[in-house]
Amino acid sequence: MSDQPETLDRVLDATLARAGDEPVRFDVAAGKAALAAALKTRAAEPPRKNRKVRWLAAAAAVTVLTGAGLAASTVDLTGNGGNSATAAEQLVKAADLASGVADQPLAPGQFRYVRSRYEGITVEYGSTKATYSDIVQEQWIPANRQDEWLFRNKINSTKWLEGHEGEGDPGSGTPFKDGQEFRGKCGNYPYYAEGSPDRCVNGTFDNPTPEFVASLPKDPAQMLAKLKEAGQAGDSGALLQAGQALNSGQYPAEVRATIFRALALIPGLVVTDKRANLDGKEGVALGMKYYDDFSEIIIDPANGDFIGYRETVAEDLPQEKGGLEKGTVRSSSAVTTRIVDSQGGK
Repeated sequence: MSDQPETLDRVLDATLARAGDEPVRFDVAAGKAALAAALKTRAAEPPRKNRKVRWLAAAAAVTVLTGAGLAASTVDLTGNGGNSATAAEQLVKAADLASGVADQPLAPGQFRYVRSRYEGITVEYGSTKATYSDIVQEQWIPANRQDEWLFRNKINSTKWLEGHEGEGDPGSGTPFKDGQEFRGKCGNYPYYAEGSPDRCVNGTFDNPTPEFVASLPKDPAQMLAKLKEAGQAGDSGALLQAGQALNSGQYPAEVRATIFRALALIPGLVVTDKRANLDGKEGVALGMKYYDDFSEIIIDPANGDFIGYRETVAEDLPQEKGGLEKGTVRSSSAVTTRIVDSQGGK
């Protein structure tokens, strides 16, 4: 991870940009409140070279899903004890397998069905109260991205996290109700704030328009540089950005292969779990420390498929950050995609 400090403005810009693309993971109102608190703290404190604590104060309330199990890790969640060479070998193997995949084209009238399952914890800002949620979000993307998309939210379960209980009914960790649906051309759903970038033309790693995908470099080193620029936190930010991009389920095999080869160039990436299981799928987890957490992507070594990502608490957290223990899985996300013949079909 880069040692360069980031300004709060830059972090907020990046967070709010992602908020428009990832409805499950971000709560903009909470983020604004956290930012105000961080700015107040910043004004009362003498200047420091390292702003990591203040960055976390702003980001912790913005991240909605965080987790409730123990990672089956072979490292100590700092990266020590792992093998970077093995991680690179796994990624290169996944890239080779992905390169051999012939993508099934979407015919007119067909849809790309993307199912994402999220499990994790919502920590109330400034306290130890936390809830655990299991949420499934589905999206139907038409062959012509300019046509109407469908987004559907399903809340499987919500409960207070043991040892972190609060009063009343626990919140679900998402602003959407169970069974709620939204429609919008290019995925411009009505829940986006007024003035949000038009997803028909504003391509990002989280919103891979055809033009954006075509502009991505084919050279792994250049792809890594692009991921770092988008992730804004050095190598670990690049890994997180790659996980969010792959979790969209919208990248062709050739681009997925280049992303894998790009990540293979990260020296601090290690194999953390050889039998990671997400939503019934087993794969190899590769990760590195990202501030208070250990972030991982999970790939299927048999076919090179991206299975999902996971974030685990790397160090025991103080009470003001939720008091979560080292090894707690903050969040996990599993993604599956297929081509269907109708909007709403599976």
